[in-house]
Amino acid sequence: MSTSLSEFSGGVFSKEIDGGRAGASIALVPEGIVAHTTTGQRFVVRYHECQLEMGGASGRMVFCRPPDRSVTIFCEDKGFPRALATASGSELAGDVDHMLEARQRERGRGRGWFLIGAGVLAILLIAGYYGVMAAGRAVLMSVPVSVDRTIGDQAFGAMEKPGPEIHDPVVVDAIAEIVDRLGEQANAPLAADEQFDFRVHVIDADVMNAFALPGGQIVVFTGLIQACNEPEQLAGVLAHEMSHVTRRHGLERIGQSLGLALAVDLVLGRVEGLATAAVQLAQLAAANSYSRDQEAQADADGVQFMHAAGLDPLALAKFFERLKEEGPGLPGALEWISTHPDHDRRIKAVESQTAALPPLDPRPLKLDWAEVQAHAKNPE
Repeated sequence: MSTSLSEFSGGVFSKEIDGGRAGASIALVPEGIVAHTTTGQRFVVRYHECQLEMGGASGRMVFCRPPDRSVTIFCEDKGFPRALATASGSELAGDVDHMLEARQRERGRGRGWFLIGAGVLAILLIAGYYGVMAAGRAVLMSVPVSVDRTIGDQAFGAMEKPGPEIHDPVVVDAIAEIVDRLGEQANAPLAADEQFDFRVHVIDADVMNAFALPGGQIVVFTGLIQACNEPEQLAGVLAHEMSHVTRRHGLERIGQSLGLALAVDLVLGRVEGLATAAVQLAQLAAANSYSRDQEAQADADGVQFMHAAGLDPLALAKFFERLKEEGPGLPGALEWISTHPDHDRRIKAVESQTAALPPLDPRPLKLDWAEVQAHAKNPE
């Protein structure tokens, strides 16, 4: 019987888990890193095959995975890295030291002055959260939009998905029609070289969620298609997600989680930073970990996109209303509820913003929604 040397709280990413991830109790035992999930499953990453990464929103989340990336065990507890080095003996001690040293260097690189692009842009990192965030956003917004797509493409390839991508034309073409309609409006205010190419991926999973990656990758789960009573409700959710793309909230998340130094790397075209950003974003994307201000911006933009596309923005409010009333009983709804709270506030905001708009010139979506939902449930 294995004896636990240390125990910590954390979680697991794996396709074997319903929804793709779960919280877990993590034990460091002689055979390796063992995670017992809240779903009752057990996962092991052996020390001799463990690959380590450090990141996350706090910068100290440790990700442990085998070379085939079939499972990722993660932990943010402060004492976990050193305990891991001790428990693994000579297997991981050096890797842990290098990882911690790299984090210290990364933190140190975020102080000082940097040369930006062809000219010289002096960035003074002001002590305090708001100064750093403002400086980070200013730097990131100067990154060419082509970088968004590169990061988004790499992130989509790197992320662990809770189900297979489906290519049933009834489903994919319907979602693409909605995205194309909204995409015209989302891109309308942007210069030609700043517009985004929105692309759709439908994942077969009983998860009531959707998310967007930098550059325009839109990921929709079949559970969300099943939950929407009409295509306009799904359009409202997608309009919200597309705003995250056009406002480049994904890049902001990269700056917040990986630091200002990486943002400067991206501005300077240091491509090695793209892979780092993509892997980190892959870990964060499905969590929809946007700030309240970013979510409010996306709701407001979604209302505008819907109205300009001839779709009733109140469909988004109806979706929120249904979640409020039926959410806990809807399959996969906890995914959305946990990442998109404050339904009452958001419903009132959507209703108020819609009332302030000119009369709608309706152009309904001509989709057989019942057929789309049937194919989403049993894709070809």
